[in-house]
Amino acid sequence: MADARQATSQALAEHAPRVSILVPSYNHARYIGKALDSALAQDFADFELLISDDASPDDSWEAICSFADPRIRRFRQPRNLGPVGNLVFLIGQARGEYVALLNSDDAWYPAKLGKQVQVLNADPQLAACFTWAALVDAEGRPVAGPEAVWKDVFRQPNRSQAEWLRHFFTSGNCLCHPSMLMRRELYQTLGSYNPGLKQLPDFEMWVRLLKRHPIHIIQQDLVAHLRDGNNTSAVSAENTARNLTELVEIFAGFFSGMPDELFVEAFASRFRRADLAGRPGHLLCEQLFLLFDCSFAQAPARAAALSAFMRHLADPQVEQLLRDEYGFSVFDYYRLTGTSGFGHLLLASSTAAAPAGAPVLAGDARSRAFAQHLLRRASGLARRFVRLF
Repeated sequence: MADARQATSQALAEHAPRVSILVPSYNHARYIGKALDSALAQDFADFELLISDDASPDDSWEAICSFADPRIRRFRQPRNLGPVGNLVFLIGQARGEYVALLNSDDAWYPAKLGKQVQVLNADPQLAACFTWAALVDAEGRPVAGPEAVWKDVFRQPNRSQAEWLRHFFTSGNCLCHPSMLMRRELYQTLGSYNPGLKQLPDFEMWVRLLKRHPIHIIQQDLVAHLRDGNNTSAVSAENTARNLTELVEIFAGFFSGMPDELFVEAFASRFRRADLAGRPGHLLCEQLFLLFDCSFAQAPARAAALSAFMRHLADPQVEQLLRDEYGFSVFDYYRLTGTSGFGHLLLASSTAAAPAGAPVLAGDARSRAFAQHLLRRASGLARRFVRLF
């Protein structure tokens, strides 16, 4: 039986595979063996397994080299590319019709690939297939403690493109990246992940994807997704600050390139002036106010909105429509930039009265205290939308 399986693996390695499994790895010597075992144990066997070690200082490379399956292709980066850069590298090496991501600290259940390939083969209109995921600790047990709050976040229903975009806008990301099986050609038509995004590269990709194509969710746990407090998505002061910064950029481009019909289907129920349908500039004005009114990640969305208002107020047609039909003049904009922008938040925080008896800080000490104060204020918000990668 083992010889027959080896012969099958060798034959599959000699032709272009149906699936490319991408495993970007960094400092996961403890976990990567289990991840690779789970890939090689898939019921569906027509795949190549691409592993890129991102200059790990631990024993990850030795663990990777201990696997001898002919479908494996190994890469050892001479310098650290970062998690997104390493994934982009692997996408460039892939030969399969479909691409799957397996984090080096996660694991798949045996039926995962086979079920997903069957779904995508049956419907050429689908761009990608995702699955539910079980959140586990380092021992493979269901998560407990603070992480347990996320245990059902990836158990999502199927939605239309419009419903997904509305959900992303109002609630954030809820698709498990390592559950993905995606058509490789889409990385050419949509572009790859943005390496400038460390916390939310998948979320930004899903927004781009859903503007163009439908997806499908297999409503079954087929991924064991590690949540041990050390992942990229772990809640920390640094990750909180980065989440906020990255969300500003994602909101700034959220409606860019979205077909008008899809935008109306997704957001018409939230329009301020649905009666203006067909007027030039109407949909643009609604997008501006949707950003400003967004209750999810309010500060980043509002920052994106104020920047967009500034750009579009330079267009006389838009400025007139805002003033005459929405009752929003340039003076209202001035008021908002002085009372609700990041500048206002920074000023209010830096001039807040110190507690009685607190020492007066100066120089770097004051700057550090100010930064810590901002992060404490942001951390509560971040827990609502921190990316689960």
